[in-house]
Amino acid sequence: MKNEILVIGGTGNTGAPLVDLLQESDQSYRVLVRNDQSEARLAARGIPTLRGALGDWPGIEAALADVDTLFLVSSPAPEMLELHKRVIDLAVSTGVRKIVRLSAEPARASKGMALYEQHAEADEYLMASSIAYVILRPHYFMQNIPQMHAAFMQDQKMFAQYLGETRIPMVDTRDIALAAYLCLTSDDFNNRIHYITGPDTISFYDVATSFSKALDQQISYVSLSYEDQKAGLSAAGLPDWTIDTVMTLFKRWVDVGEHPVSPDFEQITGVKAISIDQFAADFAPSM
Repeated sequence: MKNEILVIGGTGNTGAPLVDLLQESDQSYRVLVRNDQSEARLAARGIPTLRGALGDWPGIEAALADVDTLFLVSSPAPEMLELHKRVIDLAVSTGVRKIVRLSAEPARASKGMALYEQHAEADEYLMASSIAYVILRPHYFMQNIPQMHAAFMQDQKMFAQYLGETRIPMVDTRDIALAAYLCLTSDDFNNRIHYITGPDTISFYDVATSFSKALDQQISYVSLSYEDQKAGLSAAGLPDWTIDTVMTLFKRWVDVGEHPVSPDFEQITGVKAISIDQFAADFAPSM
């Protein structure tokens, strides 16, 4: 009987904590890995793996042979839509029963943002398939903060970001992983789109306050202009299509000003999402 969970994208911001939860459970699961390094790292922790990659379609088809439920996420790329559509087609043909797909909150109004247009189309393609589905659309990751700004907080006691006083319900990827785990292991949330947010709508000024407390030193937030933020992304080497998507999204957020919290996380998990204060306290020691 098919009863296995396959995780595609198990080493990223959301996939890694999801795999942690699966490892702690009694679920039958495997993680698709692309290279020797990932395989060795996970195998050392006793995590079962399969070798394969999106685009290696015979390998993906073989990996799906005994799978009941699939978790699907991949890095942003111009070809993401076609890759995900092909995975969905192979899941249908191999008898996979359900797909939990990690999408993104801006997919709900994606016109003019290439990455999120792809997410919206992939979501629609999955919903039109014969497979049971869960689509998770998380908001801005709290993990972006240390990944982008930790060095500046350490060296200059400040960080800079476009958005100003705009308030968004940033979410910890550990909470996204928890929601994904429960959707993988229960059918109570099937055939719906769920918006996953943090517990509060916050600004980057609030982020600075939380990290000031956690680091026990004053951290300042400097609000960048649209032009300076775009130039910074370009200098960091991001491709133009990514920069255009990110800056269009940021500008829309700024134009609205405040963005609501969704109840979906608490409805799925029965617990309150991680706050920015808790996130800062958890991550400050490793910065």
